[in-house]
Amino acid sequence: MKVLLIGKNGQLGSQIHEQSAQFGFPVISFGRGELDVTNHESVKAKIEELSPKIIIDASAYHNVLDCDQNPNIAFGVNVAASLNIARICLKKNIRLISFSSDKVFDGLASKPYLESDVKNPIQIYGISMSARESVILSYNPNSIVVRTCGIFGGVSGSRSKKGNFVLTILNFAKKNKKMEISSDQTASLANATDLARSVLQLIKQKAGSGIYHLVHEGYGSWAQYAREIVELSKVELEIIPIDRKGAFQDIRIPRFAALENKKAKSLGIRLPSWEDGLAKYIHFLKKEKII
Repeated sequence: MKVLLIGKNGQLGSQIHEQSAQFGFPVISFGRGELDVTNHESVKAKIEELSPKIIIDASAYHNVLDCDQNPNIAFGVNVAASLNIARICLKKNIRLISFSSDKVFDGLASKPYLESDVKNPIQIYGISMSARESVILSYNPNSIVVRTCGIFGGVSGSRSKKGNFVLTILNFAKKNKKMEISSDQTASLANATDLARSVLQLIKQKAGSGIYHLVHEGYGSWAQYAREIVELSKVELEIIPIDRKGAFQDIRIPRFAALENKKAKSLGIRLPSWEDGLAKYIHFLKKEKII
């Protein structure tokens, strides 16, 4: 079952590439420099050349601030490119796996969002991801879209974000004694290693089409996560909770964006607790001498 992976250099894509052999999938992987998803003809030619049975599209324009400043790029990558791939997959009878975000929701809920809950994005990034979901599932109903949140992995994190939340905390601690972190925004987390395994399990089990949530069990505020990172890594940094009133550098962010993995659990696919996910990542960073 040949798999084409697009976006192999990201936090998630690199882990899918690394772990695919354990699931028996021969994977051909491309990074952004090797296959530009916005070049629709090039993507079509590559898919026709390779004839995969499954495409995992882990590409995205996911820097929330950049999306607000560059909406044309955001929609070009997150929507138009996804539509192109979905159409090709439908025509070629290829299973498509793509990814979305907690930010398709407005954050007004009081309990974790289910896959079936009504979307209402409140910033360009969330709007583009909501549109991505719609075009993929409208033009290729046999697809799977995985919503996730707070991904962290690798020695350097996300290139576009210049790291990830964990690495930001650790790097800040090298030169500072105190750090203000949002206490009013609640979200889920996803260790890229655990997330990749869960995605591959969905494929292995030939899961039905539609939207799936995949995040660690439990949820907390970013201040709570920061305290756990400081404790696990043993760095000296005082975390000061601050109410940012649902905003991040003038961009509206859902106050409550935790996700519930209802559909994945029904298939027996479970991610560990967020505490476990952070502990494994901190252990990895120590092993790699990042800490």
